[in-house]
Amino acid sequence: MSNKFYNEELYESIEHPNFFDASELKFVVDGYNELYNSVCSKIELQQEDNYIRIEEANFTRGADSRLDWCQIVSSVRDKLHDKVQRVQMDYNKGEPGFEFVDNLNDWTSKIILIMEKRFEEIGRPSRVLDIAFHNFSQGLRIHCDGQDIKTKLKNTVPRPEHHPNYAFNEYNPGYFSKHAHQGLINLDAQSERGTIIFDQWFPYSTYYDIASDIENIDEKKRPVITFSKGDEFKLFEEHIRELTGKPFNRFQWMQLIDPNWQKQMPLEKFHGLSLNKVLHFGEPGQLISWDNKRYHMAKPFMVAGKSGIGNQNRLMLQYESLCL
Repeated sequence: MSNKFYNEELYESIEHPNFFDASELKFVVDGYNELYNSVCSKIELQQEDNYIRIEEANFTRGADSRLDWCQIVSSVRDKLHDKVQRVQMDYNKGEPGFEFVDNLNDWTSKIILIMEKRFEEIGRPSRVLDIAFHNFSQGLRIHCDGQDIKTKLKNTVPRPEHHPNYAFNEYNPGYFSKHAHQGLINLDAQSERGTIIFDQWFPYSTYYDIASDIENIDEKKRPVITFSKGDEFKLFEEHIRELTGKPFNRFQWMQLIDPNWQKQMPLEKFHGLSLNKVLHFGEPGQLISWDNKRYHMAKPFMVAGKSGIGNQNRLMLQYESLCL
């Protein structure tokens, strides 16, 4: 493409306390609790001591700014917090059952208006593209968001033999958006947890898993958009920016990755990366925000296990935004 669909000047990675004031936070959380109760009423528990955790509730909006799709992924867990069932609910506009999502329009629209007004006030004016609610049971690995490629190619398994030499028409999604910043707002999460932001960035949504052979990558359903062991750092006529070509700082790795996680997230996985910032969730209402193209990952955690957080919430409002 001759005209770039992205900015090369990146947004600063920031923490902003009280992004939602007390009344706004209550409005968002009360609405989420109603959503949670509605979802729970649709899931039958097999054991009395089981409980439901909504891992993610994702929404997209159409050209009229009204919700047109929703996916809710929940896990049923036992008293040891192990997952015993995964429940996925998909809702598409125009299909039976969508009134459940349609009833959320006023709530989600007001949230987005509050956010866009506040972004302007803090010097990050943008249009909120989509919002989601995340209460994950484990952290996401190193990845960047932003521009998606064509869904058919993104979901191709195994990789085509001509990877990474794709013709434009193979990955062209049909539209390109100039993404701005993304981030999380703490609704009910531990203040010391957070997101690790790296200096490196890439214009398309991809995973960075360079210590793993392609057969053993973390995201096995996404080999086309994963940089794995031995790969060039070029894809879709773009390249990863700011790579160091050096091992990640060992002292920083030891500080960032708890000993319980160092076997799963060894130093080699971070080769070529450098630390931009660690953004902590802080108190409820705090925003953490970074450029949409930067590689990032959650500070590792799990729900189950001796070092898990159990049935504690890690509830965040996630957003992505577009340049005005």
